[in-house]
Amino acid sequence: QVLDVSCNEIGDSGIVSLVQTLCQPRGLDMEQNPPFDKSLITAPHYNSTLQELHIGWNRRVTGAGLRRVAQLISALPTLTKLDMSGPYQTPAYLSDTAGAAMALAAALPRFPALEELHLRCISLKPAEFQAVVQAAAKHPTFEE
Repeated sequence: QVLDVSCNEIGDSGIVSLVQTLCQPRGLDMEQNPPFDKSLITAPHYNSTLQELHIGWNRRVTGAGLRRVAQLISALPTLTKLDMSGPYQTPAYLSDTAGAAMALAAALPRFPALEELHLRCISLKPAEFQAVVQAAAKHPTFEE
């Protein structure tokens, strides 16, 4: 499945709310749960069908919003494509909030199926850029 909310006027709170909703554990149908199997009740059931998430090109999303998204999306392990590009008019600054790029670099290993990561029009400090590049270089499905 694909969710594309790129090129909208969505701000930080909207993007974060959307991603939080995608990452929330789904409810279980208790009638399908075996009577004494409590593990199914407590096990998280995240969105396991979303393959592409396009949240880029939203002018009102800042580094703070992208940092929060990077922290949340590890609950979406089936992603094959992630677009967090900044707006082409004014580059988004992942460095405007400490930890945005680092949160993304830390999240990359949690996406075993990720094949594409788009960060167009994003401004990074050299150390942040290096952290993302190193995480991407270690990723098993990324190609040069």
